[in-house]
Amino acid sequence: MAVISTLINGVAYGVPLFLVASGLTLIYGVIGVLNFAHGSFFVVGALLATTVIGTGLPTLPTFAVAVLAGAAAVAALGLVTESTVVRRLYRGDHITMLLATFAVLLIVEGVAEVLWGTTPRSISRPEVLSGSTRILGATIPLYDIVLVVVGVLVAAGLFLLINKSAFGRSVRAVAQDSVMGEAVGLNTKRVMLLVFGLGSALAGLAGALIAPNVSVSPSLGHDFILQSFAIVIIGGLGSVTGSLVAALLVGVAEAFAVAHMPELAGFTFYILVAVVLLVRPRGLLGSAKLGRA
Repeated sequence: MAVISTLINGVAYGVPLFLVASGLTLIYGVIGVLNFAHGSFFVVGALLATTVIGTGLPTLPTFAVAVLAGAAAVAALGLVTESTVVRRLYRGDHITMLLATFAVLLIVEGVAEVLWGTTPRSISRPEVLSGSTRILGATIPLYDIVLVVVGVLVAAGLFLLINKSAFGRSVRAVAQDSVMGEAVGLNTKRVMLLVFGLGSALAGLAGALIAPNVSVSPSLGHDFILQSFAIVIIGGLGSVTGSLVAALLVGVAEAFAVAHMPELAGFTFYILVAVVLLVRPRGLLGSAKLGRA
């Protein structure tokens, strides 16, 4: 029974990592940008959730509003970042883009410290999600189940969006060849803008969802962004499905390490990166461009 509990805890831990990593993967796969500012977007989602909820015990509707507000506000932040900073550097080299997005990270973190301070914040879960249930004899927190369900819904939504929608066809076309896409009439700038906004929204959603489980401060994103980049590498640059597989792998490995080998807790993703790169340098499902989910 302990194995089942640890497995579900690991999957629940992996869901926010998948949301952040899938946003990174979308942005890289379509635009070719490794967005260092993504970690600060994650933090803004978490901080906005703490602001909406406050110090009291939230109702389920209030919590849902806080999560959606975090995702929406960070999506808007991503749209502004793409249109004012990233778009101007598409024709530049990768080093310039990395430095620019790192500068955005520092600016966003600095503004967050001014607005929210550096004192860690915490919020409560809605009472209806604060209990636990038993699955196959194992006691599972209800909030972990919610995280798993959200992960399934987001993964399914991204798959359908990229593979089954008109917008997804435009995204795949731009990812394969943006110049050719523009030549056949696609508004490539609009596609890139929306993809950057969607990727940012996923980071904000992850931050808002993780807020009840951690102490929230402007520096929260550092650990999560490192693990998220590791997930992108393990899954393969440009593969959303790879990010999902890698996030679940990292989450489950970390949960089992905490339960059975605590001396490895916090280092499992480094081990997985090393092993995967030795065996498959492009990652588990890596491709040069997004192409498909």
